[in-house]
Amino acid sequence: MDSRTGRGVNRIYMSTVLRACFVIVFLLVAACGACAQSGAASVTVTGQVSGALSLSAAEARALGGQAQVSTASVDANTVAVSISGSGSEETRVHLPLRLRSNVGYSLRASFLSPAELTARVSVADARATGRLVHANALAGIRLADARDERAPFLTVHNSSPLLALLGGPPVSKAGTFNSPDNAIEIVLSIELRPPAHQESWSTRLTITAAPNPHPRQ
Repeated sequence: MDSRTGRGVNRIYMSTVLRACFVIVFLLVAACGACAQSGAASVTVTGQVSGALSLSAAEARALGGQAQVSTASVDANTVAVSISGSGSEETRVHLPLRLRSNVGYSLRASFLSPAELTARVSVADARATGRLVHANALAGIRLADARDERAPFLTVHNSSPLLALLGGPPVSKAGTFNSPDNAIEIVLSIELRPPAHQESWSTRLTITAAPNPHPRQ
């Protein structure tokens, strides 16, 4: 075999090898694509979002008497309200609370007061803050011991037992604890009657939000 014949054979061999490689690559790509399509069609994403809720307070306002009011966040789920005054004049405080929750919730409160006084907690208002609030978030609220103006006064002395305020279904459809449009605002009316001839008085109201996956309907 001369050199020209050898080169011709080599060219034919290389051409055949390249064609074979091309066919193999094409088949591999097609097979991968088919697998990917098949996998995409059969994938089902399942999971459960963990419960999260947040309770915060705006500035409270004293509507009667000479009370001094301050609010503080104890943690993400707890708000503390300190109220103090002098004399026996009845005091009313409006406390706006903002609640965000992706699960059912309940609100509870407790008073701590060094002197005996009477108190009444009622819901003055409730509203949604925006488009990321579930449609039934307000309609689903169920009041417990905190009701309307007919709610009874409670005698508060030292540490009172927990007072069930209200509960409801999930509030927030999306967003974070700082989103402006995924909360409900609940305004509590807190009425305090100090003892007669009391020179000064003070009380601390603690309000806590807790998950309640199955709120009472």
